[in-house]
Amino acid sequence: MLKHFHIRNTLDDIIRQRKGEIKLGQRFRLLEHHSLESFKKIKNHKLRFALIGIPESIGILANHGAGGAEQAWQEFLVQLVNQQSNRFLEGSEVLCLGQVETRDLQQRAAELNPKDGQFFTKLRSYCQELDQRVMPVIEAVINAGLVPIVVGGGHNNAFPILKGASRGLGLANGMGCLNLDAHADFRPLEGRHSGNGFSYAFYQGFLQRYFVVGLNEQANSEAMLKNMDLEDRVGYQFYKPHSNPGVNEALQFLSGEGLPIGVEIDLDALAFMPASAFSVSGYTLDQAITFIRKVNQQVRPVYLHLAEGQVKDTERDAVLIGKTLCSLALEFIKTCPE
Repeated sequence: MLKHFHIRNTLDDIIRQRKGEIKLGQRFRLLEHHSLESFKKIKNHKLRFALIGIPESIGILANHGAGGAEQAWQEFLVQLVNQQSNRFLEGSEVLCLGQVETRDLQQRAAELNPKDGQFFTKLRSYCQELDQRVMPVIEAVINAGLVPIVVGGGHNNAFPILKGASRGLGLANGMGCLNLDAHADFRPLEGRHSGNGFSYAFYQGFLQRYFVVGLNEQANSEAMLKNMDLEDRVGYQFYKPHSNPGVNEALQFLSGEGLPIGVEIDLDALAFMPASAFSVSGYTLDQAITFIRKVNQQVRPVYLHLAEGQVKDTERDAVLIGKTLCSLALEFIKTCPE
């Protein structure tokens, strides 16, 4: 049904089993076959969430950034499956679906010459190809009644996620989105990359209302801010030291019309977090966890997208990214209303 998707039908290779303990990965559900045809049967298994990886950094490279985000999904999964299955979360309501196939696109991107005058044009065309792979996966998951938890990858994937979710929900004019991010990613429609996922979704009719919390004052161009100011369906709030993200203001802006809402978190909103756009000032992980909890107390999000975690050379960074993404996903799963 979906050509460019790799089904995860085992977790035994990454679960660290220990006598007398049960890990979440031993409780997660898996599709039995390397085909999404069996996906049609999952409605009878009391599943609520689907884990989806997008291991790529193409969109980030196409936005003049550095690679490393392609490793975040694997580091996340290793940490998550080895958490304890216990009274706080048993795990059988989670489907570990698999990952979008990106290896060929990553290889083509790696073979490009940065001195080639068409370097960014080619990268942006690869990013557009990636969009076409991500969108139908999200649409299928939404159609099955599940909540996607998507781990990237760059924030370019917000566009196909919003497009797939809107189509899956049958929304003619798109949905709402709340983004915790140091950057608005509302850049011009100049070819697809990680800096314009939300503007593409907005102007193509898949994002009806957009609110971003935690903007860094000096990390967003005046041209982009002026463009956002012209749109009455776009709102934003700047990061304020020693203050929590303004969830109430954001949700009041988004949910006034009863729109379904997707939740996005860019790891560059967190201080000292290895991310494609590293920040020394920003929210703590605990504040981001509280952000998720407060959102879930007021709405039932359509999806969660965790983007821009960067794994480079050190084992410490890999573990830090994996544990951070794991903590955010766990909070979402445990507090998301039915």
